[in-house]
Amino acid sequence: MVEWLLGFPNLTNFLLLEGNTHECESWGRAGVTCRGRKLYFNTRPCLSRSCSPACGGADGGHAGIAPLGPTHPGLRLLPCAVHDAPMTRAPASDGLCRLSAYLEELEAVELKKFKLYLGTEAEASRIPWGRLEPAGPLDTARLLVAHCGPDAAWRLALGLFQRINRRDLWERGQREEPLRDTPPGGPSSLGSLSACSLEVFPGAPRRDPQETYRDYVRRKFRLMEDRNARLGECVNLSRRYTRLLLVKEHSNPMWAQQKLLDTSWGQERTLGHQASFIQMETLFEPDEERPEPPRTVVLQGAAGMGKSMLAHKVMLDWADGRLFQDRFDYVFYINCREMNRTTAEQSAQDLISSCWPEPGVPLQELVRVPERLLFIIDGFDELKPSFHDPQGPWCLCWEEKRPTELLLCSLIRKKLLPELSVLITTRPTALERLHRWLEHPRHVEILGFSEAERKEYFYKYFHDAEQAGQAFHFVRDNEPLFTLCFVPMVCWVVCTCLKQQLEDGGLLRQTSRTTTAVYVLYLLSLMQPKPGSPAPQPPPNQRGLCSLAAEGLWNRKVLFEERDLRKHGLAGADVSSFLNMNIFQKDINRAKFYSFIHLSFQEFFAAMYYLLDPGERGSGPEQNVTRLLAEYGFSERSFAALTVRFLFGLLNEDTRSYLEKSLGWKVSPHVKAELLRCIQGKAQSEGSTLQQGALELFSCLYEIQEERFIRQALGHFQVVVVGNMATKMEHVIASFCVQSCRRALGLHLHGAAYSTDEDDGGPRAPGPQTLPAPSPEKHVLPEAYSKQLAAALSTNPNLTELVLYRNALGSRGVKLLCQGLRHPGCKLQNLSLKRCCVPSSACQDLAAALVANRSLTRVDLSCNGLGLPGVRLLCEGLQHPGCRLQAIQLRKCQLEAGACREIASVLSTNRHLVELDLTGNALEDLGLRLLCQGLRHPGCRLQILWCMGKQNMACT
Repeated sequence: MVEWLLGFPNLTNFLLLEGNTHECESWGRAGVTCRGRKLYFNTRPCLSRSCSPACGGADGGHAGIAPLGPTHPGLRLLPCAVHDAPMTRAPASDGLCRLSAYLEELEAVELKKFKLYLGTEAEASRIPWGRLEPAGPLDTARLLVAHCGPDAAWRLALGLFQRINRRDLWERGQREEPLRDTPPGGPSSLGSLSACSLEVFPGAPRRDPQETYRDYVRRKFRLMEDRNARLGECVNLSRRYTRLLLVKEHSNPMWAQQKLLDTSWGQERTLGHQASFIQMETLFEPDEERPEPPRTVVLQGAAGMGKSMLAHKVMLDWADGRLFQDRFDYVFYINCREMNRTTAEQSAQDLISSCWPEPGVPLQELVRVPERLLFIIDGFDELKPSFHDPQGPWCLCWEEKRPTELLLCSLIRKKLLPELSVLITTRPTALERLHRWLEHPRHVEILGFSEAERKEYFYKYFHDAEQAGQAFHFVRDNEPLFTLCFVPMVCWVVCTCLKQQLEDGGLLRQTSRTTTAVYVLYLLSLMQPKPGSPAPQPPPNQRGLCSLAAEGLWNRKVLFEERDLRKHGLAGADVSSFLNMNIFQKDINRAKFYSFIHLSFQEFFAAMYYLLDPGERGSGPEQNVTRLLAEYGFSERSFAALTVRFLFGLLNEDTRSYLEKSLGWKVSPHVKAELLRCIQGKAQSEGSTLQQGALELFSCLYEIQEERFIRQALGHFQVVVVGNMATKMEHVIASFCVQSCRRALGLHLHGAAYSTDEDDGGPRAPGPQTLPAPSPEKHVLPEAYSKQLAAALSTNPNLTELVLYRNALGSRGVKLLCQGLRHPGCKLQNLSLKRCCVPSSACQDLAAALVANRSLTRVDLSCNGLGLPGVRLLCEGLQHPGCRLQAIQLRKCQLEAGACREIASVLSTNRHLVELDLTGNALEDLGLRLLCQGLRHPGCRLQILWCMGKQNMACT
């Protein structure tokens, strides 16, 4: 090779980039003498990603620069400065590599703005616009350094990063070490290059392996392909990513629900204890519950919650030095879909090698301190069944080859290097299976987007602020649709549809209330022609796509080979159509594998399979609708949960009609009857009480949006108990359905309350926070919730008991509810509004209801801040001759001595009240004396008094 180098008589120094031969490694700074000439070598890493095949691609070599002279089988030529002495780090070369790496993070639009602003700078006035305008990131960096010098070019670029709103690059650039400047045209200037540098490969003096790996991770995860992007279009992950709400499992439900309803970040404190909110930075930190840092963190979230994007963001933030810097030296990303494809045995060393950017993994260095290693295992729920219970001896050694199932299981169960840390993402459906493998993991749940984050996402998705504002306000006015957008995947679908229609000159032509409607809307948008283009024809074999999705659902399969497609009659033209419609996608790493653009879309098309008439389904799975419903069992943890919800939604008459007309499908007329039979069987087996799986059944019925069908389905239940309503959407769903429970005798709705104190308006602080004390008017449930409950009271004469617990009604909600109580058709006897954010002002409406409703005999208003003003209003109703109330509970209602004077007057006049509960109020001696005055009155009919936790019998 040295003989070949001598063919360049003017060269005495060569730059060796990473990936060089071992023979060059020994030459180093000492150089090598050949034919009387001294040749010096210096090593430099290559940071550029704009690679050409001749340079070895983006995985290690400098790229996009053609060789400058004769080639050698083991060499690459790169421009570099020439010196007559052994080479040191050249400022121009350093500046070029660094600047080009930063410019490559810019999206195409941003790079264009960068160059436009650059043309207005006096320092860059000598750069010819004819060369600058078509330049890519690397060529732009070369022009800048050549005409301004490396230091001046760097300062200029930092200023321009601010002007194009890339403050993240500006901030990171401020932390970079300064470069020693060289005047333009000097010996290290690119403007007077008279030499070239050599990149020799493979295996050469390398820089720090950790820095090599960080560069690779940055290149791999910085850009992401949007699901509906054209070929080659990418978006910057950091620019698109929006913070997700993370809470520890078993978190306080009051705080968890409020976080989804907040309109700002000021309300992050829970009443009386630390909140369960957790930041990514503290996932592996100890807390008050565990003094030792957790080694395993399970990150769970429903479909479309952003688990994979969050995992990618963790990788990128670690590589950029923003996350886990003091905790982990190396972070490795394992995709469970990839693991499904691997059939050959492999070792842990092979697994790491697949994550490493070049041959020769420094394994000894990696495992030297295993507690500083983190493995991210993304998509545990997508593993095929063979991974569920692998058979065979554990993998205990890094070099030992084992089946992939055993290797992954050994890693998760800490049989292999128990000191390492693991972050696992999964849907809740796989938690039970995963739990068997783990010891004392930290569970963290993704709650989705708050209202503030939904707005942030819209403004990140739409580059144009005016369009973003227009789209956001359009969706904000459609409350059910806006609420659905707490799921990031749904938010993306809505934004995609809106953007297409905005570009076509209009807004959404159809509003949506359900998840199914949003997905149908997305499908509809894909079928719409672009302006001036012919209408696209539906792919000829959509039934094949549905049967493929359904079979994949039963087999837990998300990646499909070409033979799977052929089995379902999907030819090349079909696949091309689905790819063009952005329903289907090729696997990034292996072109012969295909998948739906998201697992939820596979579940959507699987539901469409069961909607079809059996004669049109094709070669799908053997399991029918009855088998699907049995597997589902109205459990949110079933793998079929989302599919069944979609199935209910697709049976909506309007949706079914659209599918038949636009796609030419024949929908089976028997599916609705099968669903009703399944629900009837549930009622018969559970004694006409709907409790287990109640919220899941309501979620399915909400999707269909047909009152007649819902009444038929719920007509078999006499008692309905819905618990654990943790989101605003779940409250909306519950109230929508209970108004159709026409035969129910009792309704129990247990939810989460909200913190409602005034926030301080300050910025959000990281780490656990606490919620302020209640102030019910700030964060309450939507009016539709109380309106629908009022409708249930007025239309169901059988309903005698309504128990609401932790339902944040507020004054407006109570007012609407009381309208139902005053309706002549209301026969309610027992009303409980415990912990329902009932303010003192709402007691006026309650008092009117007590007078108007002659059936009402028991009321529980415990744990509401009524105070003296509220009790005074309430007592006006209790003293009215028309009031028939027999028992009232006012536990922990912030009552003091003054309230007892009002209550005493009630005791002396009300002939029906026999039970009174005042437990948990600071009545003190004065209050008790006032109360006893009423008890001693001849007209008092009270029989049971609860006060200060003791039961006392009153004399009559």
